[in-house]
Amino acid sequence: MTIPVTIVVGYSPAALNSLQQLRPEGSVLLIEEPDVIRKRGLNAAVESHSVVRALHAFPYQLAGAAGQFHGEHADLDVISVVPIVEYATPFAAQLAELYGRPGATAAASVILRNKDRLREVTRAAGILNPRSVAVTSFEDVQAAVDTFGLPCIIKPANRQGSVGTVIVRRAGDLPAAWAASQVRDEGMMVPDRPFDQVTLVEEFVDGPEFSVEALVRGGEFLFQNVTEKDLFDGVNPVERGHLVPAAIDAPLTGRLIEDTRRVIQAAGFHTGIVHCEWKVRDGQPYLIECAGRFAGDGIIDLIERAYAFDLVGAYHALMRGEHPGPLPAAPVKAALVHFLGGHDGLVSSIRVDEAALERSGVAAHYLTTQVGARAFTPSMSWHRLGALTVEAPSAAEAQARARAALSAIDITITPDQPA
Repeated sequence: MTIPVTIVVGYSPAALNSLQQLRPEGSVLLIEEPDVIRKRGLNAAVESHSVVRALHAFPYQLAGAAGQFHGEHADLDVISVVPIVEYATPFAAQLAELYGRPGATAAASVILRNKDRLREVTRAAGILNPRSVAVTSFEDVQAAVDTFGLPCIIKPANRQGSVGTVIVRRAGDLPAAWAASQVRDEGMMVPDRPFDQVTLVEEFVDGPEFSVEALVRGGEFLFQNVTEKDLFDGVNPVERGHLVPAAIDAPLTGRLIEDTRRVIQAAGFHTGIVHCEWKVRDGQPYLIECAGRFAGDGIIDLIERAYAFDLVGAYHALMRGEHPGPLPAAPVKAALVHFLGGHDGLVSSIRVDEAALERSGVAAHYLTTQVGARAFTPSMSWHRLGALTVEAPSAAEAQARARAALSAIDITITPDQPA
């Protein structure tokens, strides 16, 4: 008997590792862009995962791709369709509809993928948003700043990982910020063909940042969490860390969850997982963006640690149309991830004191660099050099353990010499 297939759109090692434990051998059809397969060497990368029936090269980010794929594979026995990366969400939602499987809905996925459209829809529903305008030239940027002043933020409407996002605090920095915002090279993570350059200038909301992660079935929350965020200093809002659950009071927690519920209702999101980002100014949450996929940056791992349950397994059950099982109402501990940053130059030495890391209570750590590699001041998520994860009974103790652990990792970077 043929095993029904889970279609996974977009490659992630963590996602495949989870599915290797959750699903039968040969039950996953992995779809990825041909250029990404080539650049990341994915044919070799998936060989060790017996859960993968096939790695299918398909340009899923093109308009009409879902209809084309379904037309070519209409007789496929599909049990679920899941997006793993941001750019996969519209294709996955459309494909789920075509196969009659649970999903976000095609309409909701398009709204969530376009930050400009998301602003229009949620603002109409009474949700607080920063003032925002789409721009196509530097003159448009100047006009926007004349309207709502500085500081402002220049960002793409359709990219991921803080790519092309720049905070501008002084008028004299506007020309350089505009130029920097137009550089959106994600390298091996995206196909070689160009993206549409859609840019927004927005009022900068100054205040702490949070995200809400929720499992959703039929537009109703089954599980929810609030994550607290920490950003690197500088003009690029790249995340330096996440704390689960957020160390905030119950009224603000409730407000963030309720406003996220209003966002997905306004967008018409049906079933799946959402990750909505907020900034809070004067006690009021302002929507930054919302995604219909797993949160990145290790947030899902933090949630599983803090709440002591299998969130990934519950999500996949939900997408198969099954009951996700008992879900926790509250966390049992705190979990934190801290990312390592650097500056422009070459990595000249790395020291990791494993014994000190163990003494400090680090649950996991990794590096994404090596001696001789180029380092950058983080302007996108891919520029970070590694991370460490800690667990503790409280947020304060988790933060203390992370501070202690940082002294056990030393990455020396030789700065670039002036030209």
